[in-house]
Amino acid sequence: DMDRVLGATSFIVDVFAGTIIESDVFFNSIFTWSVTAAGHPNRFDLRSVATHEIGHFLGLGHSAIGETELRPDGGRRVLGSAAVMFPISLGRGTIADRELQPDDIAGVSDLYPDGDFRDETGIISGRVRLSNAGVKGAHVVAFNSQTGALVGNFTVADSSFRIAGLSPGPYVIRVEPLDDADVDSFMDPQGVNVNFRVTFHPRLIVAPRGGSTASFDVTVLAK
Repeated sequence: DMDRVLGATSFIVDVFAGTIIESDVFFNSIFTWSVTAAGHPNRFDLRSVATHEIGHFLGLGHSAIGETELRPDGGRRVLGSAAVMFPISLGRGTIADRELQPDDIAGVSDLYPDGDFRDETGIISGRVRLSNAGVKGAHVVAFNSQTGALVGNFTVADSSFRIAGLSPGPYVIRVEPLDDADVDSFMDPQGVNVNFRVTFHPRLIVAPRGGSTASFDVTVLAK
């Protein structure tokens, strides 16, 4: 079952207090690993995979900011990603995932805000609708055209989304289905809708400093 899994993180949680009592990170010894500064062309970078797994240890789920294509053997090859928490490795010899991306930083900073983080950043929130019905599991991405930063999140059961930790300013909002990888890499697949088209909100949305936007709807069309 683990022939394509580089690493995994498990928890023991106090269900009453909500605190993590123990967390264990597993690295699959079927693969060869590198700890060299520049990486090794035929080995996976331990630091990159460890950074991803420590993200899980801190409470982050998988990010969907990335694109893949199917391999002939049934696996997927990453064409590009903009998050260490993307669930598929960039491959042997790559050390890019040692460095946190804006999506990773926004997520972990929202969980563990430091200093005046929440006073200096903004939140974009809304809902995704299809034929007057809510859409669960839509991937919503806020794109900052000034910095190139991409930060995303998913709609939950009531079709709402919340993207926090944003630098104040205008954002392009893109909504896409989770059809580029297995849905259960990101969430419980029950009730997730992937049968709609990629959609851009027709107006820029401004993330306010120290607050949240009013909720707005993004209407998508069926495939």
